[in-house]
Amino acid sequence: MNILIVDDEASALRDIERKIKKAAPDVVTVTTNEAEKAVGLFAQQDFDAVFLDINMPVKDGLTLAKEMKALHRDTNIIILTGYPQYALDAYKLYVSDYIVKPAHTADIKRALENLRYPVNDTHKGLYVRCFGNFEVFFDGEPIHFGRSKVKELLAYLIDRRGSTVTNAEIRAVLWQDETRDEDRQRKYLAQIAYDLRAKLDGLGAADIFVQSRDSYAIVPEKIPCDYYTALKRGTLAEYGEYMSQYSWARLRM
Repeated sequence: MNILIVDDEASALRDIERKIKKAAPDVVTVTTNEAEKAVGLFAQQDFDAVFLDINMPVKDGLTLAKEMKALHRDTNIIILTGYPQYALDAYKLYVSDYIVKPAHTADIKRALENLRYPVNDTHKGLYVRCFGNFEVFFDGEPIHFGRSKVKELLAYLIDRRGSTVTNAEIRAVLWQDETRDEDRQRKYLAQIAYDLRAKLDGLGAADIFVQSRDSYAIVPEKIPCDYYTALKRGTLAEYGEYMSQYSWARLRM
């Protein structure tokens, strides 16, 4: 889901963005503190929802809402204000919700879960979720791996973000303190890597997996992933637990 946030106060803008990301970690947000810039952004990009402050200089939020509705009638407008008396005027514009400041995360979550115009937010193709339990989806449906170690191998390579990982490093991570002779580990890892490539190939995504004689890697640029999005935006602290089913992942965050 793509969300535009407009508020002339920088601190309020940051606070609302933080709470939106907490309420819905997978959303993509764009922020501005200038009304005219907001109109330009809205005209150029597709936004599923817009959070608007009412009291702004030059152009108030209700005027902005009218202009945005004129451009895209079915846009979900969510009004933010410290003045509840504007509620009737806002609802005459068929806004999706009206939140009185200070906005709480629960208010934002409720607003996003009950949008006037529902949003189809299913990820198309491959999508990787690292926060909470590590899961992999294709067209919104979870992918089932035949062996748990196949899934864990992919998780570890995702975590390494394109860095080449040696056979020995992967075996140390996947089996940790387990007693298994080196030759058996190598053979089992070869089978796991084969299964992973076959699974990805069946999804048309074999090109994300890079394998050489004694090492493995993935191509992060080709993988839509909440972890990579959070890294780019500098919002890791807002996401919570990371790959919770893997003990080695607890050291990452």
